[in-house]
Amino acid sequence: MSSTFEEPYAWAGSVSAFLETPEEEILRRLTRFARETGAPQLFAWDRSVGALRRELGQCVPAAEGFGLVLEFELHRSGGRRPDLILLENGVVIVVEFKNRVQAEPADIDQVLGYVRNLEDYHAGCRGRSLIPVLVPIGMTGEAFEQRGVRVVPPSGLGALVRELARTGAGKRADALAWTSAPYEPLPALVDAARLLFERQPLPRIKQAESARIPEAVDLIERSIRNAREAKRRLLVLVTGVPGSGKTLVGLQLAHSRALGCPSIFLSGNGPLVQVLQYSLKNREFVQDMRSYLREHLVRGRGKPREGVVVFDEAQRAWDRDRVIQKHQGHLNQSEPELLLRIAGAADGGFGLVALMGEGQEIHAGEESGIRQWAEAVAAADGWQVLGPPHLKSAFTEAGISYEASTLLNLTLSLRSHRASNVALWAGLLLDGRLDRAGEVAAELRSQGFSMYLSRDLEALREHVRSRFSEEPSKRYGLLASSKFRNLETWGVRSAMHPYWYYGEWFEAPAEEPRSGCQMTLAISEFGCQGLELDLPLLCWGPDLYWDGVAWKAKVGKSRLVKDPQRLRLNAYRVLLTRGREGVMVFVPPEAKFSPSCDALARAGFQSL
Repeated sequence: MSSTFEEPYAWAGSVSAFLETPEEEILRRLTRFARETGAPQLFAWDRSVGALRRELGQCVPAAEGFGLVLEFELHRSGGRRPDLILLENGVVIVVEFKNRVQAEPADIDQVLGYVRNLEDYHAGCRGRSLIPVLVPIGMTGEAFEQRGVRVVPPSGLGALVRELARTGAGKRADALAWTSAPYEPLPALVDAARLLFERQPLPRIKQAESARIPEAVDLIERSIRNAREAKRRLLVLVTGVPGSGKTLVGLQLAHSRALGCPSIFLSGNGPLVQVLQYSLKNREFVQDMRSYLREHLVRGRGKPREGVVVFDEAQRAWDRDRVIQKHQGHLNQSEPELLLRIAGAADGGFGLVALMGEGQEIHAGEESGIRQWAEAVAAADGWQVLGPPHLKSAFTEAGISYEASTLLNLTLSLRSHRASNVALWAGLLLDGRLDRAGEVAAELRSQGFSMYLSRDLEALREHVRSRFSEEPSKRYGLLASSKFRNLETWGVRSAMHPYWYYGEWFEAPAEEPRSGCQMTLAISEFGCQGLELDLPLLCWGPDLYWDGVAWKAKVGKSRLVKDPQRLRLNAYRVLLTRGREGVMVFVPPEAKFSPSCDALARAGFQSL
């Protein structure tokens, strides 16, 4: 079966065609494909191709019509490629070869990650069963199963294929049709920003559609257009769990032509602003909230040119005291009041969209929550509110017109693919419901979400490096609470505020000295909120410890903080939910950390 190098695979066809093609030709295709895609040297294909041909030769004629794909490249995944796909009887066998004598945890994670991505995003896998298989090329023992992955020696592949042949009638194999079926992963935040900046549509994947994000965007666009035509002012509230797509909704709205007016995306999250501006090489796409307020209310720019403002992470809006402190007395109202004041100066109607992550207030001055938004609207004239049902009472009790829609509460996590219960798990852990958290964690792990714990930091670093050694686009790095004061003891530096290189930390290639993938500089909850990594490595600090019954905060006193326990719990809630493919935790080996380590193990972390 012929293939061009524009195709997302090195070779595709039937098992019989594979066996009829000379081995030298197969190896040439594999080598050429690796070179064309800029991939590293493939795993000892000169050894595994021979073993594969030998094993498949024992399965004909029963398996001669099976579909076979070598090095299928997953779209928008930075060159990630399962080594081998076998198709027949409604089953997809996903095989990864490793030049080892035994299975490593990182290898198990890798093949589970492939299966998860294919199940979620590849139309050719819908209605089929997927079987993850790991083949350590040097393995000679008996086959076994680990975390749902079949680990087999090369000599065991034939038996696996014969087992598939006996499963009876199912979907017939068509390798070329399978490779050309739509594969539409949701882009990561920065990639989505690039697409929108270039005016390209975002993919409409199953998760986004099942979360009803397109309907939510359409509702907001329609409501704002109606409000502007009627010369009314509308506040739209959008809530959701971490990774549910709130920021993606906001980015789409900020660049929506359907609104019929200029719009702007604002964030009080300095690191997010830095990352987007660094990646896009553009300072207009997203702007800092503090600068926007100063421009309009301190420097007197006048009426806003925008008819719509999107405010990301609006739960972190500063209260009056924090505004007075940070603006050196030039402004003396809360951020919600100031935004409504700017909107009040606009001609005609106005739309203000507030994106709110609940339970993520981590700064002093961020603790007033939805209450200060209701107070700001009550003090202004002519505002109506559209939002999720669970926030309605906060506004109607103040006499404010409120339209409720369940579309505006995003409850499905997109960041973690199928692992939509990450936020639930983190909440149970921090509530001290460790055994229940452990049950949820077992489900997450079965879906390929990695959760490892160790008191050896270098072992965790090595695991991450090994896990992504052939995936240069993957992002990982160290996280730590801002209250973990003595990280240097473990050879880790903390990014001190203000830190000017968040763009490089999140986006620069792994070999760059400021890249987070160097795993030498840890960023805090303030540096990672609203952003994500493929696999974060969290350094658990002494500021949140298990006392045998509950988690307790151990921090100094601050006249600005009203509830330090709540802010510490929220800080760790942010730190625990940054990962797309998992989360790893380093607990220092000192004896005082042992109760916390035991509690995390009960909550579902596996020892590395």
